[in-house]
Amino acid sequence: MLSIAVAGAAVLASLPLSAGTLPEPSPTASSQVGESGADPNPTPAADASPTPFPDPPAPTPGPSADPTPAPTPSATPAPNPGASPSPSPSPEVVPEEDHEHDGPTLPLTRELPPDSSIPIAPLRLTVPQYGPQPVFRLPFAPGIRWGASGSHSDSDGINRGAIDFSPLSSKDRAVRTVAAGTVYRVRCSTGWFLGVDHGGGWMSEYYHLTNAKSSLVGQWVEAGTTIGTAGQTLPCGGTPGDSAHVHLSILNAALDVPSGKRKYVSVSGIQFDNYTLRDSSGAYNGVWRNLQGDVVLTSRRVTCCLTASTRIGPTGGSTLPDTDGNGIDDYSDATAWDTDLNSNGLPDLVAFGGPGTYTAFGNGRGFTSRQLGLNNFGTSQSWQRSTHPRMVLDVTGDGKPDIVGFGAAGVSVATGTGGSTFTAARSWLREFGTDQGWRVGVHQRIVVDVTGDGRPDIVGFGGAGVWVARNTGSSFAKPALWSREMGSSAAAGGWVASRHPRYVVDVTGDGRPDLVGFGAKGVYVARNTGSGFAPMTLVRAEFGTDQGWGVVQHPRRVMDIDGDGKPDIVAFSARGVLVARGTGSGFAQPVRWTSAFGTDAASGSWRGDVHSRTFADVNGDGRLDIVGFGSTRTYVALNRGSSFGPSTVWTTDFGSREWTPGWMPRSVVDVNGDGRADIVGFGRDGVHVALSTGSRFGAATHWSDGFGWDSSIGGWRVWANPRAVAF
Repeated sequence: MLSIAVAGAAVLASLPLSAGTLPEPSPTASSQVGESGADPNPTPAADASPTPFPDPPAPTPGPSADPTPAPTPSATPAPNPGASPSPSPSPEVVPEEDHEHDGPTLPLTRELPPDSSIPIAPLRLTVPQYGPQPVFRLPFAPGIRWGASGSHSDSDGINRGAIDFSPLSSKDRAVRTVAAGTVYRVRCSTGWFLGVDHGGGWMSEYYHLTNAKSSLVGQWVEAGTTIGTAGQTLPCGGTPGDSAHVHLSILNAALDVPSGKRKYVSVSGIQFDNYTLRDSSGAYNGVWRNLQGDVVLTSRRVTCCLTASTRIGPTGGSTLPDTDGNGIDDYSDATAWDTDLNSNGLPDLVAFGGPGTYTAFGNGRGFTSRQLGLNNFGTSQSWQRSTHPRMVLDVTGDGKPDIVGFGAAGVSVATGTGGSTFTAARSWLREFGTDQGWRVGVHQRIVVDVTGDGRPDIVGFGGAGVWVARNTGSSFAKPALWSREMGSSAAAGGWVASRHPRYVVDVTGDGRPDLVGFGAKGVYVARNTGSGFAPMTLVRAEFGTDQGWGVVQHPRRVMDIDGDGKPDIVAFSARGVLVARGTGSGFAQPVRWTSAFGTDAASGSWRGDVHSRTFADVNGDGRLDIVGFGSTRTYVALNRGSSFGPSTVWTTDFGSREWTPGWMPRSVVDVNGDGRADIVGFGRDGVHVALSTGSRFGAATHWSDGFGWDSSIGGWRVWANPRAVAF
């Protein structure tokens, strides 16, 4: 019989920790570790010389009047299905040879609801193809300590694919799902137990449970859902051990194993929560390390203890506004990015690190290992997010995304090669840089085609007004003043980027983008004449600072939300989301499309500096939906064409209590090419992706072990190292 080293709570509590307590790194901005050992700490850049367009102190266009934020949205408790009777125990089965098996030993069949039963291991697959690995948590509550073993094999498995976890006390015995998925039942001749299908072939199974919740069979559950209680039951054979525990097994349907063997995946090297187990000699023995590689527990059988992460991220971060939370400040985000480097229809990853620009290809199932695509545009070359915007888009017209950077001396461009690298950066224009007095937060710079020749130009909102530098295909021409309005000087209206968002979009439908500005009194439009912008007109006496609209708490977007081809205004107000439809010459009276996602308590108490809100087509119907990252879960309101549907929970992952704004960006973009936008999150330990099914987001999976904020992953910081997956 299996002799577990922890006989009960008293024994567990008395066992010494193998490596002391479980250290949690406390990263600071001053202790960044660069990629591949390089130091991403930036070299200070030379600052501005005198401004050619003097900017006197901006006049106050109206009362700041951002409404007082209400408390953080509280999560709605998930329903707790009642427990069903425990699986019937079977007689103990003597292990084969001299191996000890506390897992099931009888022949098993996995039930796939509603009425199909498929044997687990009768076939041998010829192509071992894994889907992305789920982001596994520990099978017990955050903040709780349990004993943990090393890995061992199940009775009919060839890999050491199981781990035993044992609670310290009877009050903390709830076993939780390690990742989201659909619950299934595994039957044998004498009983049953439960598992979860996470997608991509990945499964987790939970043995020895009492109060196993059969009511969950066939249901989708989120990570951390209670599935039963740690026990010593033997529904399908094995040995009970000396104390209550859960025998957790990890399987993958695509694993190539001999006929008759279950597809248990070796758990050595798989990350659970913030820890990774590595095998050592002898079953049940292993070494647990944290993300920094420090040994936190050396398991000999079940040994005390591992502490489940509370999953609260660090504090502090970026000072630039990033209302959609994708890690790209709103000023740089005003330019449409495109990171499909190899033009295969799938967005790739571009990141600005310390030594330069890094890339990783997306293949619809993950991101390749990162490559240094160019030793420029990094913090080591004095590029700072707060002073030098960088963007990724095709400016040469060859279909390959390029890098455009607004540096100290002007505008530099590194053209794309269609691969993971870029050509050497060269100067395209000696204007629009900090040496010429252009400042982030004051002077907006947008790269967009305003001439209609198919090549994006530079539109700069400077002191004296709006300047345009035409794109020649290999450089930008000398800027011309297209408008003496919407500039930062008093004579040009006192427009400042940090208070007055401005967009360049085609309002009239003539194929030439116009100016849309949110000023003090409301919404102004200046039409594009082809060689300049006409005098601006007040088209809507709403959405301005005089009406209490602020940049951070109440974001305003200009986009086609109703699908008629004309851009509309979509605005997050105190009491929900307002839409002012485009008319071809202006915007109609605003209409409330939903009462959710607003700052008032009745609208969910959404705070712009904490709860990111963005738009993406998550169900593939061609209309942009709302995706909101609340405190503990992610909400979606589907676009009906004339209103938004109810705000519903699509996943309990990616909430701001775990995904700290300013540290852990989240984008919503279609990464697998199925027409539905997915969540891409830059976590502590790398890149997590949750694919959209059209009605929810699936289990979060690991797509890359790089680009995370932990020092062991590269020490990436939002305020220093922008990262983007855009398409």
